[in-house]
Amino acid sequence: MQVKNAHKDSSSAFNMATVLLKPGELDSVQDELEVPGKINIAGDSLVFNPDSSFVKGKTYVVESYIGVKFATVGNLISGNAKQNLQAQRQTLRR
Repeated sequence: MQVKNAHKDSSSAFNMATVLLKPGELDSVQDELEVPGKINIAGDSLVFNPDSSFVKGKTYVVESYIGVKFATVGNLISGNAKQNLQAQRQTLRR
């Protein structure tokens, strides 16, 4: 419930997921660029609506921290906790 309502307060500061345009092999700049759009919650799913259509032949990366675990109790006790979280990444081709 908190996730559902958190985006209403400050949608620009609350990113549940990010969609990035992956550069092609021949692109001179190899930075992933954020795709502008809006994320909506539909039941138990997130739906991304880009401001402009996805381009055929381009590769996109969806990045999310939802469900990422920082550490277990065992990791904390043994000192093996991760220093930073790694986002879940899924590559999609249009």
